[in-house]
Amino acid sequence: MNVSVIIPVYNGEETLKLCLDAVTSVNIPNGMEVEILLINDGSTDRTKEIASSYAGVKIFDLEKNSGRVVARETGARQAEYEDLLFVDARVEVATDILIKLVSLNYSPVIAGGLNDEKYKSEYETLFYLVRKKIYKPYYPQEKYSKELYIDEDNFFKAPKGTTCFFVKRDLFLRSLPESKAKDTSDDTKVMHSIVFKNKTRILRHTDVVIKYHQRTETNINSWIHHRGRIWADHYLSFVNRYSVLYALFNVLVLIFLIKNIFALLVFLFFLIIILSVYLAENIKDFFIVLKTVPILSILFYIGTLEKLFKRVIASFKKNQ
Repeated sequence: MNVSVIIPVYNGEETLKLCLDAVTSVNIPNGMEVEILLINDGSTDRTKEIASSYAGVKIFDLEKNSGRVVARETGARQAEYEDLLFVDARVEVATDILIKLVSLNYSPVIAGGLNDEKYKSEYETLFYLVRKKIYKPYYPQEKYSKELYIDEDNFFKAPKGTTCFFVKRDLFLRSLPESKAKDTSDDTKVMHSIVFKNKTRILRHTDVVIKYHQRTETNINSWIHHRGRIWADHYLSFVNRYSVLYALFNVLVLIFLIKNIFALLVFLFFLIIILSVYLAENIKDFFIVLKTVPILSILFYIGTLEKLFKRVIASFKKNQ
């Protein structure tokens, strides 16, 4: 087995060195050939300068920022080998990752050992608590099982993502979404296609260990806003529990808004209190959620509205 490691990155100077230090230091099993490809997605910071200091890294520059779908597809098509390992620029992989992938003898695989630190920051706390509720009982996976096969039965309850993703090139390319837009929910759509269209289970294993560096306070707001658009791209495109809850929330907001703005503010205040109680595991968690949820929720919600508006406009132009 030979492996092409693909790192798509846009303005990744904050963590790229950590990522490349880890990738270039992995232990390579006997007889295995490894190449490292960095897809520079139109970065305007020091991304290329940092990557250029690593002699073994092949750099492919995109003319403009085109989004993860295009960057990942470019990497897959430029790769020399059929086994692809996608690594996010915010990720440090363990030195034994290739050895573990060989021993698992399975594909596709995503990392299950995430080294999550609940109290590393207030944002880390919030995201940890949200994941624990949404992905119960599979998160954190260390408390569930070493291996988790994601299939049609548990797809919408299992944690998944392509921050560290081992997959065959042909399967990956067959699973790419039609839309190449930057706000396409590529992670979810690729995995949904693998499981439902290509009838292939995804293995999430705790032996595949990574360390993910969460965004800092200076760029978390723009990221959450973008995540709102990405989330809406997939989950608001068909009927599911999230789309139903989203519709119900909007109906309630409209009802209270018709009454008066004060009634709406009271409704939102109690909603935040209820959400904080629901997510928190202790009093410390409660106040962290209470502090971080309001602004992040607003930004996420605005992102969903932007995506829906964009979809309506596109549909209108198509029907003209």
